[in-house]
Amino acid sequence: MKTKKYLMLLAAVALLSSGTAVAQKNLHYNVSQMDMQMEDGNLTLSMDLDLSGIDVARNSVVNLVPVLYHGENSLELRPVGLYSRGRFYQLAREKRDSDPLEQYQFRSKDMPEHLSYSDTVPYQEWMDGASVRIDTRVTGCCGKALVDQSGTGLVTYLEPEPEPIAFVPGYIYVRPDAEVVVKERSISGEAYVTFKVGGSQVLPDYQNNEAELAKIRSTVESVHGDEDIIIKSITLRGFSSPDGNYKKNADLSQKRTESIRAYVSKLYKLPKGVCKAESVAENWDGLRAAVLNDTALEHRDQILAIIDSDMAPDTKEAKIKAFKKDYAHLSADVFPLLRRTNYSIDYTVRSYTSTDEIRQVMKTRPQNLSINEFFFLSQEYAPGTAEFNEVFDVMARVYPDDETANVNAANAALTVGDVKAAERYLAKAGNGPAAAYTKGVVAGIRGNYTEAAKLLSEAKAGGIPEAAATLDNVQAILDQQAYIVAKRARQQQ
Repeated sequence: MKTKKYLMLLAAVALLSSGTAVAQKNLHYNVSQMDMQMEDGNLTLSMDLDLSGIDVARNSVVNLVPVLYHGENSLELRPVGLYSRGRFYQLAREKRDSDPLEQYQFRSKDMPEHLSYSDTVPYQEWMDGASVRIDTRVTGCCGKALVDQSGTGLVTYLEPEPEPIAFVPGYIYVRPDAEVVVKERSISGEAYVTFKVGGSQVLPDYQNNEAELAKIRSTVESVHGDEDIIIKSITLRGFSSPDGNYKKNADLSQKRTESIRAYVSKLYKLPKGVCKAESVAENWDGLRAAVLNDTALEHRDQILAIIDSDMAPDTKEAKIKAFKKDYAHLSADVFPLLRRTNYSIDYTVRSYTSTDEIRQVMKTRPQNLSINEFFFLSQEYAPGTAEFNEVFDVMARVYPDDETANVNAANAALTVGDVKAAERYLAKAGNGPAAAYTKGVVAGIRGNYTEAAKLLSEAKAGGIPEAAATLDNVQAILDQQAYIVAKRARQQQ
């Protein structure tokens, strides 16, 4: 396919519209309409010459020689030769038995006033950025040089830069592994139910208990009553703070947790054995975590050493009490937070097999769906549609830490040009081959092709089929960029 490349004119080209004259007696000529084009591997120079101001003296030859030059390279193009009568016939006799007269060789009497000149030469790389001048050479009798004058640059050829190669990635959607038949789920939380000093009875109206008990109720109710869910267990684990006698704390913690268990079991009429109570006498692990991050403690390192020691719990407390100011701070701000009840609910959800059912469940109880069921529903829609993207968006919200969910959601976001959303998903997509591929696509979209090539190479090695073509696309862009850098440097030589 033929491709034309056009020249870029220098400031001097403004002179060409009215002609450029060689200021020497009887050697006046004008140049206009000078142009250079590259096509099919050849460079063509064309121009119009006004020769009416040239007089050819007796026994002389005037040669106007276009010269293409760039740096140390130069090439003379076909000259325009203007001959006196005697020299013309001499030339004709010399050519009679060999080559005929070349184009643009004229006897002065037959010389045209206006000449349309054109010459074509094979294009060479150095010609990118080359200029054209016209040298004037006059010889007299016996070839004696009378004038040898180099012209100035009239026009410069700058090979146009190629159209940028577009980055056109493919988007991938990872089919998740099939989930086991029984979909096991778990939800958890913590509540700070307050009891009267020494008491173990649950008092909903006492202090902030209504809000704390509401946490437990809300969690249970999120699964209780759903006909698709079977609750396997509700586990309540109560903690006491380390202040006070260890034995009394252990007994009190057990009673208080049992009281909360009875409260929950009565509300929801759960089968016997489903709701379980466990207790921890004193929450030393929680105290250690709190002390470690508490910069307000003057003797923090000493307190940590006591907590980590093999001393009995009551001995530890007594030694910490010796730091009166620190102990007062712990009693007021830390111990209340250690008296809490952790709760977890383990349950199973039935499987859904029809897209209509999955679609409905996604609208009302998306947490019941497996990643595989989300993916199954996505196949009902064309990639890039709002419905298709919604499936992957909901899936990523239900499974915010799942790599497959986040990779698919990222690719769905990319199909609609939401690169920022894709980057948010990819932050949780891990470093597997599919994540590497998608991160490579994002890098390519951002114009970071070197990073894109690195990531896509990882994806290709990891077995992502689409990575090869996308990597070739990126490599072509990198190669073109390197070519343009070298080309610009060459033009400026």
